[in-house]
Amino acid sequence: MQRRDRIPHPQQPRPAPIPDGSVVQLNARATSLWRRGQAWYYADDLVGPVAGAALVRVYDFEGRACGLGFTSVTSKLALRACGTWREGPLPDRIEFFAARLLAAIERRAGQLGPEDGARLVHGEADDLPGLVIDRYGPVLVLQTTAPFVEASLDAIVPLLVDRLGAEAVVARNDVAVRKLEGLPQEVRLLHGKRIEQVVIVEDGLRHLVEPFTGHKTGFYLDQRPARALVRELAKGKRVLDLFSYQGGFSLSALKGGAQSALAIDQSERALQLAQQGAEQNGLTGLQTERANVFDFLRGLREGDRQFDLIVLDPPAFAKSKRELGGALRGYRDLNRQALRLLAPYGWLVTCSCSHHMSLPAFEDTARQSAAGLPFKVALHQRLGAGSDHPVWLSMPESEYLKTLLLRRMD
Repeated sequence: MQRRDRIPHPQQPRPAPIPDGSVVQLNARATSLWRRGQAWYYADDLVGPVAGAALVRVYDFEGRACGLGFTSVTSKLALRACGTWREGPLPDRIEFFAARLLAAIERRAGQLGPEDGARLVHGEADDLPGLVIDRYGPVLVLQTTAPFVEASLDAIVPLLVDRLGAEAVVARNDVAVRKLEGLPQEVRLLHGKRIEQVVIVEDGLRHLVEPFTGHKTGFYLDQRPARALVRELAKGKRVLDLFSYQGGFSLSALKGGAQSALAIDQSERALQLAQQGAEQNGLTGLQTERANVFDFLRGLREGDRQFDLIVLDPPAFAKSKRELGGALRGYRDLNRQALRLLAPYGWLVTCSCSHHMSLPAFEDTARQSAAGLPFKVALHQRLGAGSDHPVWLSMPESEYLKTLLLRRMD
């Protein structure tokens, strides 16, 4: 008797298509990729077309059950893998999202205090591709980039509100990638009251978050390990915080006893939040300057100003593979200029959040930046995102945040 969780080998007569499109089969090449942990598949990776945006069972080339996936007909990505599932009927939306969301919440149980900030759902790493959820105390901010997830908010939001007691759930769906799925770019309140500003506490330091207007979902939660490192290194130091946004690194440095911190950013509002944060935490020594970082660094090139600790955390320069060449040049230029501003035995914390930039490529760029300088540069430490942003070993792209700690050695 044929098992219910198998479909015939494609060389045998195939059954008529299932009307609801609840089954997708991988071709031979894609089957090999699935076994290696590949998360994304194009239309030519599949045997036959997909019916629309749906939750489906995925079978390999030989008819063996692989797991579940989300399908789409509007972008080049026809299938996103979303983990395994027990045998039996295909789960409905409520059952599926309840299982995945509750598992994600359980994995972060120690990071969900009333004033904590944490990444609650990290897309593929939580078997929920196309969904990101950040929690800022009583406020949840989500982004959806897959049509099936977008159509399932009625199954997602009530569960989150019930389990976490959220006072507000905000959709920050203003990211450009939604265009590829035919989804509108928008920001809207999905539940509760409109909360313009909320405070989270990280290692005793209070940070202001603006869920509706801040960068990304309001704050860079992924840089928690790097902020802790800066705080550890900062005592007595002159700190330069480049691409500072609202001064998370500057505030961490001052909390760690820095002599001074200069925050450079193009956003006047972000610098205002930095000053508010310093006042709220009772910190002194913060200076801010609204400037283009490239222009600011060029302006210091002929001077003799130096810093003991520099943080370089630019936005993603490579948002696609074709932009990688320009990104490499940008990182190389920035890092070289920053290294030249280091005082003897000074530290540089340099970051890349471009997932198209691999860690080896980023390290090679740092080496090129240091070449020919009149001092040696040591690589002391590598960091990534916090534990609430897990990385799949089978998916190197998920390690999007790379941070290097370099030191000028005289």
